[in-house]
Amino acid sequence: MTKWNHETDTCSFGNINIGRVVDMEDSGFTASMLYPDSTPERIRSLSQRFGSQHIHPDTLDLYLSFHAYIIKTKNHIILVDACVGNGKKRPGRKMWTNRSGPFLDNLARHGVTPEDIDFVMCTHMHADHVGWNTKKVNGEWVPTFPNAQYLFAKREYKFWEERQAQSQDPIMYGSYADSILPVIKSGQAKLIGSNHEIATGINTEPAYGHTPGNIILNVGEASKTHAVICGDVMHHPVQLAHPEWSTCFCEDKQMSRKTRTQMLGRFSNSETFILPAHFQLPCYGPIERDGTGFRMKDGIGEQ
Repeated sequence: MTKWNHETDTCSFGNINIGRVVDMEDSGFTASMLYPDSTPERIRSLSQRFGSQHIHPDTLDLYLSFHAYIIKTKNHIILVDACVGNGKKRPGRKMWTNRSGPFLDNLARHGVTPEDIDFVMCTHMHADHVGWNTKKVNGEWVPTFPNAQYLFAKREYKFWEERQAQSQDPIMYGSYADSILPVIKSGQAKLIGSNHEIATGINTEPAYGHTPGNIILNVGEASKTHAVICGDVMHHPVQLAHPEWSTCFCEDKQMSRKTRTQMLGRFSNSETFILPAHFQLPCYGPIERDGTGFRMKDGIGEQ
């Protein structure tokens, strides 16, 4: 049975290797803010299930990780979701502002340089998924990955393009201006359909709700053990127990709930690995049904 290697932060699916590249970890969010439908009593109960790695035992704050995934195939290296980035101004998001984090060093630990990456794919365009798309050089934001083709879902891009056109202020904490437009300007961006094959055994599919053009990525042969990099379809393991809970950041909470519930139901009781964008270690792996909710198989990520 395939398992996530916690020492190397990687897992292999046939000839495809997936590694986790951390930008930030142990970032606390107030549960009632992140999940308006939650209650302190329920979060406290879940804290006993998931432990202090995921929920602070006293404050009941929910801990999130901000990480990308690096996919290595025989012919390509693909980066999925570009996290928060360094040196970005993010009004209202102090923890994301003017950072000097170790993302590129963590990427190097997987034996990858920015020049090695062939594709950068963003599941959606929120600020914490596009930040490392660019870096500042001589006062200008330029693509961090000079040889990569950046894949943006056309439906997602058009939504934010229209929203920016309707606003006199920068949207998404300024990330549209400093992390999306410079890539468009460079000519490295490609707008793709929601169903798009990047390479053999690696394809996107729609997962609307969190944002209007949100997509997820299937890695490996669907008939065998494979992985689903699901971005923000889920933010925290509490949504395994309560898939009906949508976050305050979801554009369409009802559709987000439907997408999440369908995805979990579709891949439950299989060997498919679920790889979210914000779960802390060690919550990566196959899932199974657990009453009205779900859980990681073998109690992964639970006390």
